[in-house]
Amino acid sequence: MFKKLFKLKTLGLLFFVGMAVGFIWYYNLSNRHKAIVKTKLLHGLRIIDHSWEISRNEEALKLESPDLLVDNIYQSMDGPQAILNINVNPDSLKMKWITGFKAEVFREGANEHNNDFLCHTNIDFFDPIHYKNLNMPKRINKQYPRLGTLSNGINELNFPKGFGFPVASGDKFIVASRTLNHNIEDAFFKVKHFIEFKLEDGNKPLKPLVPKALVLLQDYDRDNPYDPNKKKDPNLCTPIDLKNHSYVGEDGVWLSAHWVLPEGTHQYEFDVTYQFNLKEDTTIHAMAAHLHPHAKTFTLFDVTAGEPIYTFNCENYKEKIGLKHVPVYSSTEGIPLKMDHQYKLVLVTDNPSDGFRDMMAVLFVYIYDREMDEHLQERKYLSATY
Repeated sequence: MFKKLFKLKTLGLLFFVGMAVGFIWYYNLSNRHKAIVKTKLLHGLRIIDHSWEISRNEEALKLESPDLLVDNIYQSMDGPQAILNINVNPDSLKMKWITGFKAEVFREGANEHNNDFLCHTNIDFFDPIHYKNLNMPKRINKQYPRLGTLSNGINELNFPKGFGFPVASGDKFIVASRTLNHNIEDAFFKVKHFIEFKLEDGNKPLKPLVPKALVLLQDYDRDNPYDPNKKKDPNLCTPIDLKNHSYVGEDGVWLSAHWVLPEGTHQYEFDVTYQFNLKEDTTIHAMAAHLHPHAKTFTLFDVTAGEPIYTFNCENYKEKIGLKHVPVYSSTEGIPLKMDHQYKLVLVTDNPSDGFRDMMAVLFVYIYDREMDEHLQERKYLSATY
């Protein structure tokens, strides 16, 4: 009897010690990692809806995310997210075209999209599977395989008529949709993300587009990245989460893609010629910008010609934090790109507050893919099974 009581007391003590250690561990996590832990527990214990709903027809693939709990202020990149691995074209032996995509977030009880809660929806394709299925293995691992990102202020992109992104049978995609909440301090409610891919039959002779992500990168103090010595270089940024958002620049030096936004008006510039990596003259037929609140203008600039190619004029909310609208570009005619020209991104920000604000600036450009076009026609993908 005594041994049994002793075991129970020991197990009880270990339980409470474990709870205390777990609480201390959780308390010291960042807001972002707390959201990850909470979401996994809520889904794993089936406390809230934990599964994706998927529906398909010939013209669209529609996804409904699990519930995501909004219970705190969540800055950009901090909120709970849901991730899905999916075969976009599982049932057909023929190729399909993606001609557009959309993401909407609905607060429970509401029946319309709420822009305030869309941090981002990233859409990535599995590069080795995609190019293996299309019999273009030389393209594998040549660039980051992101089809695009929809985010605060921009929740839909449609390619111009006659253009699309080719998807072979069996192509795998990763959809990651994250929630945002800049403004509601006493939040405690659920949201769902609804994502739609617009599809067309592969027999249609569309012109293929290849996506390229142009990232505006900033230098930082490598000795003290999170407490930089601005006297050494006033242009150094204060990076955020270098583990996930740092990239090697053209000269091999690591740079930050996510940084603390200073108060006031600032202009950032970065040469992206190497990110284009153009092999020939071509044309841009669609563009979408991923930005954070307080972005004012975002420009793709032709340095060689000395003129802007296109400027995104952003509209921020006046009464709260958030991007109200970021325009997109979509054109059948397109914008010429020259292989021998130099290009840069120019971002102008206007932050009225001395509180914490952050910034990222990525321009997704969709370029006519002549090589893919000729390859598909040569192999007759557009009219036959394979």
